[in-house]
Amino acid sequence: MMQHDMPPQDSDLAKRVIGCITSKRLTPRPRWVFTFKNYFFWILGALAITLGAFAFSAMLFQITFVDWSLSSVTHASFFAFFLAAAPFLWVSALALFIIVGQVNIRRTSHGYRYPIIAMTLGSMFLSVAFGGGFYMAGLGGDLDEAIGDHPPLYRSIVAQERSWWLAPEKGLLTGHVVEVASGTSSFVLRDLSGQSWEIDGNNLSDQVLSAVTSGEEVRIVGLPAPTSVSTMTSASVRVPTAATTTITTFHACFVLSRERDREKVSSPESYDESCENIRPYRHLRDLGKKNKKDEEEKKDAENSEDDEDDGEEDEEGGEDDGNDD
Repeated sequence: MMQHDMPPQDSDLAKRVIGCITSKRLTPRPRWVFTFKNYFFWILGALAITLGAFAFSAMLFQITFVDWSLSSVTHASFFAFFLAAAPFLWVSALALFIIVGQVNIRRTSHGYRYPIIAMTLGSMFLSVAFGGGFYMAGLGGDLDEAIGDHPPLYRSIVAQERSWWLAPEKGLLTGHVVEVASGTSSFVLRDLSGQSWEIDGNNLSDQVLSAVTSGEEVRIVGLPAPTSVSTMTSASVRVPTAATTTITTFHACFVLSRERDREKVSSPESYDESCENIRPYRHLRDLGKKNKKDEEEKKDAENSEDDEDDGEEDEEGGEDDGNDD
């Protein structure tokens, strides 16, 4: 039999490989190392997608918490409002975690088989899907509250929006109603800084004033009256801070309640030149009219449904009478 010799080039390659293994003292790794590495990258990928889901839930909370319809009230332009309200941090965090997730999944044992675009879209889909569920469960707001307000590193959207409205020099005021004086068109409000205000509601309708309840958080658009200061006893305003409390008068043109309906705007009952001088007066006036029209249409729809139900009951009653005969 003829003996086939190994080609010279293959022989040289084998010698070089053996020499490299010998010189570097390379030894085979046990299987558990590769198994551990595979699971490790899968865990990192899943963790990154989960963090992306939390970022998406916080992003949804920030977008839905602020009242975009009132952008002209708190800011000079919609662009300024957008820069202040848009969740740039959470969008960046979502993008970062999606990239980290797909990079780690790609480093698993079979991750190299999948296209980068497919893994990126898959990671995005999972983060958005789980993030939507987290938001529905209220975790987006909990995350915003847990991080807290730490400017300039992070500004909570809740604290940020309240700072927009706690600007009486701009005609904006927010706080909790302390006392509603019966038979009058005024009520006492304590703002978020602890200062008390006597709200003059002469320009508000009786319907709006009757809807204001003690303990409710409201936002007011109007005009401060720094020269009109009244001193009331703590018992009359139920503020247990001192024997007397100095209250500055604030003329209310519009009242908004977050607890009842945060987009509900009350239109002034009568023409008031002082209210007309407020920058967003026309916008709020139109919004108030729209809400009033929507309420009337809603009542008409409810009344029509009640009439239909009564008609159906009358028909059923007539059929029963016919059967009895």
